[in-house]
Amino acid sequence: MNTIILIYGGLLIVLGIVGYIQSGSATSFIGSAAGVLAIVGAYLYQTQEWAKWLCFAAALAIIGGLGARLPGAFSKISAGEATLGEYWVRFSLVGLSLLFIVYFFFGLKQNTNTAS
Repeated sequence: MNTIILIYGGLLIVLGIVGYIQSGSATSFIGSAAGVLAIVGAYLYQTQEWAKWLCFAAALAIIGGLGARLPGAFSKISAGEATLGEYWVRFSLVGLSLLFIVYFFFGLKQNTNTAS
């Protein structure tokens, strides 16, 4: 299994749970769901080349789901209505997902153990 994808998936699950505990918003479960999807993709990637796209879909789900709300977070923080402590989980999830997309395109090697 790809260790980086496993770490990424595990971090997403943990951050999703922490975000739910911190804010009580079910939106944070996007991170946990995406983490499970990434771990399943990492497991299947051992034998199936297409499984890497599950991991990519997990990153896109976070960027699409949580990243769309970041402009509102920036405006609340700059207006003093909220603190960075309220949004650190969302920023972390989006930041990790952006880093994963960079890894996906530039660091993820083609799996040579795939079944034909």
